[in-house]
Amino acid sequence: MMDIPSSFSPLQLHNRLNRPVSLSIRRVEREERQLIFLAATTSGLISKNFETFAGQIVREFRLDPAETDFIELRESGDERQLVRWHAQWVGSAPMECHAEEVVAESSRRYLEAALEVCTEAA
Repeated sequence: MMDIPSSFSPLQLHNRLNRPVSLSIRRVEREERQLIFLAATTSGLISKNFETFAGQIVREFRLDPAETDFIELRESGDERQLVRWHAQWVGSAPMECHAEEVVAESSRRYLEAALEVCTEAA
């Protein structure tokens, strides 16, 4: 089960079947970009529904998709994984979504530092 950082806030969204689900989210503004960190207690929830969730988040917070990065926190054993999601956007609708684990040390440090920033959670 995922140990959600306390700096995350719960957010009620609808999955691809239009059922309500709860995610944990943290918004951080860094270098004129919005970093949206996502975490779920249920394994695979974000992977199965990312397109649906991303569209709802962009509309709910009135974000510019071109200036927004989505990063999912996952647990792999005792280690936390950071997974960056990519999408082709048509307005506020994400298309052709895919994810890749953040493995570059400099990218991981940047994202970890952003998580530690004392800004207001979503």
